[in-house]
Amino acid sequence: MTTTKKLLAIIMSLVMVFGMFTFAVSADNEVVTDGYYEEGEYSIHYTVVPAKGEFKGRIMFLHGFLYSGTTWNGMAEIMSAEGYDCYLLDLPNFGYSTRETAETQVIARETLVVNFMETIAPTEEWILAGHSMGGGVSINIACENELEALMLFCPSEISSAGNTMMASLATNSVISKMMDSIFKMVLSSELIVKAAVYMTTGDMEYAKSYDASLLADPLMIPGTGSGMLLSSVNAKNTDMNALAEIDTPTLLVWANSDNVIGSGMVNNISAALADKEIVNVDGSHIVIETAPDTLAQISLEFLAK
Repeated sequence: MTTTKKLLAIIMSLVMVFGMFTFAVSADNEVVTDGYYEEGEYSIHYTVVPAKGEFKGRIMFLHGFLYSGTTWNGMAEIMSAEGYDCYLLDLPNFGYSTRETAETQVIARETLVVNFMETIAPTEEWILAGHSMGGGVSINIACENELEALMLFCPSEISSAGNTMMASLATNSVISKMMDSIFKMVLSSELIVKAAVYMTTGDMEYAKSYDASLLADPLMIPGTGSGMLLSSVNAKNTDMNALAEIDTPTLLVWANSDNVIGSGMVNNISAALADKEIVNVDGSHIVIETAPDTLAQISLEFLAK
């Protein structure tokens, strides 16, 4: 099998396996706003779910690979009801944010997130929450910035930056078009998307109720496939040695049936954050969506300490 065919097979597998489910945020008695943070060539989409009642703080939520900010809708609804302003951000190349190209003057994801937060409040007044890939970005931010608190849910170590083969494929116009076509072909089938959700969660009723458009629509935006590769090429690798130096109060949550994060990565990150609060919960890699009430309760107890 050629390198190109292998890459396409991997992309197909990722789409099938890393399905996601999102929840609709109730609009009752609240004003949910969408906007864009502009910096350089980037337009970063975000949604704000404002706090209800007594204000307790602000949370920036960062999603995982293939996801968008909507993956946090369930938790945001609960956390906003408890007094937290919730910002759901689409990282570059995902959701409705800018797709990078070979010509893009790259700004690191961590820089974009920090600069956006600082337009609203100093970083030390922010709680940063990250899932999977977004957890890796959150770790990088916490290693270099003071935060009020850090919450990591099934975080992944980032170690793909600078891959020259991936960079050459991502900047190849033919490959880019092929990848976009694959995304459209696979994601246009509601049945395939729901099957992926079932494969990920093992919950048939949950998969049946899934709104496929919340996953499919942003992923079918032109440039998403190649943008994802560029996102990995341009990423900042995780400095595992720096994790022990994080002095921000940190919550680390793992899912017992996670079929995405390997045990080696779980052990490495847990060991590096051994002095932090570590919790194990029942669920799959997308437990933030399947059990937002459970994770919100754990988060609220952590933040109350």
